[in-house]
Amino acid sequence: MYFRQIPRPGRPEPTVTWLNGDEIMQTGGGISMGRHVTVNRLEIPKMTRSALNNTYKCQASNTKLVPPAERSIRVDMLLKPLSAALSSKPKQLISNQEYVLACNVEGSVPETDIKWMQNNRPFTKGKIKIINNGSMVSSVLSFRPHPDDDGTILKCEGSNPRLQNSVLEDSVIMNVLYPPQVTLSLGSTLNPDDIKEGDDVYFECHIKANPREHRITWSHDGLPVTQNVTSGVIISTRSLVLQRVGRFHSGSYACAAANDRGETQSDPVALKIH
Repeated sequence: MYFRQIPRPGRPEPTVTWLNGDEIMQTGGGISMGRHVTVNRLEIPKMTRSALNNTYKCQASNTKLVPPAERSIRVDMLLKPLSAALSSKPKQLISNQEYVLACNVEGSVPETDIKWMQNNRPFTKGKIKIINNGSMVSSVLSFRPHPDDDGTILKCEGSNPRLQNSVLEDSVIMNVLYPPQVTLSLGSTLNPDDIKEGDDVYFECHIKANPREHRITWSHDGLPVTQNVTSGVIISTRSLVLQRVGRFHSGSYACAAANDRGETQSDPVALKIH
């Protein structure tokens, strides 16, 4: 980068001095353009971000009788962010409990753009507040995680919107704890309208939970169902098998699952025996 100063005509030819603030800088001699005009150029080969807001001053003087003539220029720069970091990275989040995370971006000049993303898509479930503290800009996100957020990546991106390829990011994997989500269905190979006495029937309990469920229970018309191989009642992990069903097996069935966050029972499923 260079600055050029052309002093107005004067006699004798002026002496030109460049200053950075109050510091006198080393420069070459001026070039006479004729008609008492001198051009003096200041070159700065590698401008760093520390030069932001520096004021460079050119002074021209040809006599001690009057103060030197001077002009100054302040340096504005476009700077990429130096860092983007989350204020915290919680190891666990509890479903429907409010959390506050801040994304702090430093060094982006003159503007800072901060985006929140979830699995590379805009995160729109919370409220965002921007706090500008000079060299640092913070985007404060308030949100309540949901079970569907479990295992997804929450990321903040900080950039200078006026500079390409200036994005810096930080992220956290959301480990959301929530009570079991439970649904019950009749076996997929069975026709619920064509079950006769003597058929074998099975139910499937579908469970989504974090942490994993530690107990599964079954009920028939509100009464507990326990394993009895002799009677043809077999419970295997998330399935219930009824062998050689009779009319007394008709009614409503449900399954329930429990983990450290609570216990949830499925909606009932009706079994009709012809």
